[in-house]
Amino acid sequence: MNIPSAPVFPGRCRHTPRAGQQGVVLFIALIALVVLTLAGIALVRSVDTSNVISGNLAFKQSALESSDIGVEAAFNALPTIISTSLDQDIAGQYFATIQPVDSNGVPTTINWSNVPCRDTAGNVVTCGSSSYSVQYVIDRMCNGPTPVTNVQASCVTDVPLGGGSKKAGAVVFSSATAVYYRVTVRVTGPRNTVSMVQAMLTH
Repeated sequence: MNIPSAPVFPGRCRHTPRAGQQGVVLFIALIALVVLTLAGIALVRSVDTSNVISGNLAFKQSALESSDIGVEAAFNALPTIISTSLDQDIAGQYFATIQPVDSNGVPTTINWSNVPCRDTAGNVVTCGSSSYSVQYVIDRMCNGPTPVTNVQASCVTDVPLGGGSKKAGAVVFSSATAVYYRVTVRVTGPRNTVSMVQAMLTH
């Protein structure tokens, strides 16, 4: 049995072209390219920001470690200050009475532009001339007015515990002899990093 085949019409195509889809692939590819470019830029900026933050933290840590120089310089200067200017302020170095502080505990009366700077070797230098500039100010933990005559009533003191030795003939500590001094150290490093450290000394 012969099955008739479908008629073939010459000059006609079985699939008509879809003119509305021409260029759609290119448009989608361009959008994907823009999205990938923006993602790459965001990634680069994120890495750069992380590097900057890491660098700043490293500089701040180095500045914090350099604060020991200021504490040591204050410790060495304190005996001379006590023997010569105990009840007198020394501009940019020493306050004879306790100073008011801000919310961070830093005395508000310090004008850091008038405080001498030291380098990491402890030498007095021009501020800003070295990578790390160390400054310190001492204030005596005593309420005014000066001269302070009643140390026990006016000052924060170190009272010995136990009242001394119980041995016959031993010295009995009936009063405080060591007054506290607060040392505020400011270290300025690269990228304007600043570290503040405080220490308490007794004498």
